[in-house]
Amino acid sequence: MELSLNSDEAIVKLMLILAHADENYHENEEKVIKDIVKKNNIKISSYQKILEEVKSLKGSYKEECLKALQLIKDENLRQKTLKSLTNLAAADFILHEDEMLLLQLISDEWGMYQHKLIN
Repeated sequence: MELSLNSDEAIVKLMLILAHADENYHENEEKVIKDIVKKNNIKISSYQKILEEVKSLKGSYKEECLKALQLIKDENLRQKTLKSLTNLAAADFILHEDEMLLLQLISDEWGMYQHKLIN
């Protein structure tokens, strides 16, 4: 059963997809995500449901990633999200190919590139 998500929950889902892209949910990644959950007042039960959904995904994360991206409409929120995802990718001190591909997919989908994110 697919969950109905708001934009904050969609961000958590994107972060969990990225964190699981290398098939290793590192404790530093978990800490970063749980900090976002707390900061955005997302219920732990919602986090757990999203986590279980991501863990049970079969095959490519691309389709689920694209669905979650559609739920985040605000330009400023998209910029913050992409920055958070980039920080998350570096949280385990290794930038994996699958993580880079997902970040590229997100930046392409939202029309955001590095020169727009650096101020």
